[in-house]
Order: sequence, then structure tokens, then C-alpha cells
Amino acid sequence: MSIVIPTHNRLSSLKRLIHSLNQLRNSPEEVIIINDGSQDDTQEYLYSWAEKDHPYIAINYINKRAQGPGAARNIGIRLASSPFIAFTDDDCIVHKAWVQEITNSSQWNGHKNIVGIGGKVLPFRKGLIGEYFTFHRILEPPDPISYLVTANACYQKEVLLEVNGFDVNYRFPGGEDCGLSLKLVRRGYQFGYESKMVVWHDYRTSLIEFMRTFYRYGKGCAETVSNHFHTEMKA
Repeated sequence: MSIVIPTHNRLSSLKRLIHSLNQLRNSPEEVIIINDGSQDDTQEYLYSWAEKDHPYIAINYINKRAQGPGAARNIGIRLASSPFIAFTDDDCIVHKAWVQEITNSSQWNGHKNIVGIGGKVLPFRKGLIGEYFTFHRILEPPDPISYLVTANACYQKEVLLEVNGFDVNYRFPGGEDCGLSLKLVRRGYQFGYESKMVVWHDYRTSLIEFMRTFYRYGKGCAETVSNHFHTEMKA
């Protein structure tokens, strides 16, 4: 399994994520980190990270200009050597059994058309905003499962290539996740949910950041759904 992570100006949380990846009970084949135009010390850190001895192959790719998480993940998809690609974000940490639970999940055998699975996203720290996101499962697949969220998801690589990956028009987080899922659903594919597949997300604690997040997610998803239906009507 390959793990793909885009990052942009979040060095402290990225270090925390990498520490959790080093603690995995079952190592992936490779971890691919796309530095999407970071202007902090991320690149210096990733150079040293890639040169260290890891239980996995460490791949560091640089975008000199920020192109957005969708474009960064598409680079990771092309670089990945495994038939399965797991995604998480630079403000998350993964459970020690994350890779194990993805690999062993019965969801892969639940239906022949299941090409991706999502998991549980818990708050990294206590707080009203994190509790709100968790209670309403904002970063988890809805029920019924119509899309996956890349804070915690794994796909078959071949289907990602089949639909040309994520939409690169969304330069900020929000919209590219459900856009990818809609393209796959339109081709008859389905998704599963694995409750034992756990990551912790570091939710922003300020009200302003909370409102910005919801605005980006809402705007991106609304544009994605609108474009999807326009495409359907033209077909």
C-alpha cells in the first residue's frame, strides 16, 4: 500500500503525522509527501526525512508553486507503485493499526464494485469545534456512503487513474473529495466504511477558522455537485 499526503506550510503538524507513521504496526510500501509550495522550513525537514532509514520507502516531491491539494494528490497517485493508495492530511495522525485495518477490512470483499473505503475521524484535542465535527461526522463518509473524505480514505489506484484523479480546479481544501467520488459513482463504483480504520484530526479551535472551513467545504461541494449535474444533463 502507498500513502499519499499533500502538505502546505504545516511543518509542526506534519512532523507529528510522520511520527505516527513511524509507529505503524504494519508498514506501507511507501510514503509519498507532496510539498505543495510551502514557504516555511518544510522542504528542509523533508530532505532530512527522506534520507533517513524508514520501515517504508520515503518519497519527497516538490511543487515550487502551490497548486492545491487535488493537484498534489494527483502527483502522488502517479508516483505510487502500489495498487492501493491511502490518503490522509498533514493535520492528522494515524492509529498504529491504520494500515493493518485498511488491508484486512472486510469491506473490500463486501461488493465487487467497492473501489474505496473510508474510516473514522476523531478529534486530536478536546474542544467544542472538534466535538461538533465528530458528532456530525463532517470528515467521515455519509450514510449511505456516497463519497469518501481524504483525511482518511483508501482507493484502488487503477480507478483513480481511470477518472484522471482529483479535480485540480479547487485550489483550497473542499470539493475535490466529493468531486472524485461523484466521478467514480457515475461509473457504477461504490465505497465502504471501516470503523476500525482510525485517524485523529487537529481541528482549528477558533470560530473564524471554523467558519472558513465550512465556507470552503460548502462552496467546493456545491460547485462540484452543480458541475456533476450539468455533465449528467449534457450526457
